[in-house]
Amino acid sequence: IASEDYKHTQVDITCSPTQMQRSVAIVINDDNLLEFNETFSLSLSLVSIASTVTIDPNTAQITIVDDEKVVIGFASEVVNVEEDGGNAVLTVLLAVSLQRIVTVTFTTSSGTATDFSDYIPTSEKMTFTPGVTSLEVSVPIIDDGIPEFNEEFFGLLSTSDPDVLI
Repeated sequence: IASEDYKHTQVDITCSPTQMQRSVAIVINDDNLLEFNETFSLSLSLVSIASTVTIDPNTAQITIVDDEKVVIGFASEVVNVEEDGGNAVLTVLLAVSLQRIVTVTFTTSSGTATDFSDYIPTSEKMTFTPGVTSLEVSVPIIDDGIPEFNEEFFGLLSTSDPDVLI
């Protein structure tokens, strides 16, 4: 969209008979939005007709490569839950509201807690749709009834999206 992504420009270009090229500057607006690359066209047309002049090609496609990155992480580095508490609920936060979908994968990894004995290993795709900045994931906790010290497991986030920093 011209008003949001670049400054719409209409310019008359005059070339001398010996000039083979001219440059036109187009102002690109850095909108600070994580979005897909966008394209627009630049068209050339003759204003005054010279019988020996042709424009071929007369249209160029320009791609605005999005350069924004977004940070995703846990709301808290530590979540405490009683063994008989049912679930450990972890909140994943997106640093800014997005204009496109971003997906991360949450997985658990054992520390001193043992999977299937102290908690149910969990792997879940989490999809942030435009406007969503917070999602929750639940990890079921198993009450084994054995008196013991505090135990821990880890929640890990990953993504293949090169625009997402974790």
